Amino acid sequence: MIAAAKLIDLLPALALLGMALTGLENAPTALAVPQSREHHRHLAARLADNVAQQDKKRSAGAKRTLRRRSDGTICKAKNTASSTFTDVSSTASATASATASAADLQVAAVDTDSSSVADVSFTDSVSSTQAASSTASSNSAQSTDVTGSLATVSTGSTTKFGLAWPNGDWATSTSPDYVGNYVGTKTSWYYTWSPFSVGSADQLNVEFVPMYWGLKQQSDWWAQQSNWPSTVKNALFFNEPNQSGQCDISAGDAVQYWMNDYLPLRSSKGVRLGGAATTNAPSGLQWVQDFKTACVQYGNSEADCTSDFVPIHWYDVTIDGFKSYVESFHDGVGQNLWVTEYACQNFNGGAQCTDQEIWNLHTEMAAWFDQQDYVERYSPFGVMKDMQGVEQYNALMNPDGSITSLGAWYAANS
Repeated sequence: MIAAAKLIDLLPALALLGMALTGLENAPTALAVPQSREHHRHLAARLADNVAQQDKKRSAGAKRTLRRRSDGTICKAKNTASSTFTDVSSTASATASATASAADLQVAAVDTDSSSVADVSFTDSVSSTQAASSTASSNSAQSTDVTGSLATVSTGSTTKFGLAWPNGDWATSTSPDYVGNYVGTKTSWYYTWSPFSVGSADQLNVEFVPMYWGLKQQSDWWAQQSNWPSTVKNALFFNEPNQSGQCDISAGDAVQYWMNDYLPLRSSKGVRLGGAATTNAPSGLQWVQDFKTACVQYGNSEADCTSDFVPIHWYDVTIDGFKSYVESFHDGVGQNLWVTEYACQNFNGGAQCTDQEIWNLHTEMAAWFDQQDYVERYSPFGVMKDMQGVEQYNALMNPDGSITSLGAWYAANS
């Protein structure tokens, strides 16, 4: 009896214990700590989602997110040269030469020396506002009083000067880096190292020249053609195919992309086709010549293998050397030229150009280009906040986005 009574007293406790055990048995296994394999799978899925989202953003508005990088989508600064001629080129690409890495466009303001000479003034054709008299040494850090006046210019002219523009279409008309501030009476065209145009420049009737930078722009090249403005009359092929870190492709391998992706523009849209823009290393001219030879050897007609003009790049330190290079390249190809990147810059370890030498080279070469019938177009490097290793006094844009004295001179006088 005593044992039975004790058992009866324990029944409530046993019932509670049974309920607890039942709860543990039914506990959700999802509360278990995830194994590393599942954790990695989760991270991979999230990364894939992020990549897809970024790809949609790029496809929907890439012309607003232009960057100068080395991944093939936009040009970047390249390493130092190793040739008789300075083997460099810029960015976007960007394609600024030399030692700079593929960073976003940001740079500190450059100190100026107000003691230099070469005062230059100009009169804007719209507002007749005279820019501030400036020295060559201040042309990279001093903004001239032209913001807003140049922006009202609508150009359909056939002048040779154009903008190498890696800055996208972010800026509004009130911003110092608004493209309209760089469009003067002499600005007739622009390119972006890509197939993406700049809507604000198109609204000013500036001719857009699309570029098929390299293989990684292949899908964008096709996708953007329906978005091109009616101003498109010319196009540019691969960017520095003879240079490691840029397009970097052999002449023979480039033929298929010319025939399949590029040549159709000539027949379908009546667009004039520029060849590949090579550096001023000796391999540049050789690449252009090898390309045509390989193209014909592969069974294509000479007409299909021949560009309508040949773009070139040049970075070095003397005016005479620049003229000599342009003349010799013209003799080598026997075709009209576009000079789509150039600056007074030494990448061979020697002395850099002074601010005065930079000013003299730009102003004298622009006048010389205008006198050469076989030089159809030219665009100096560069209209950007960060010159990516190139001497800042070559800049047409200040680090704050405002136009430099050199930039204002080009827009109004070149």
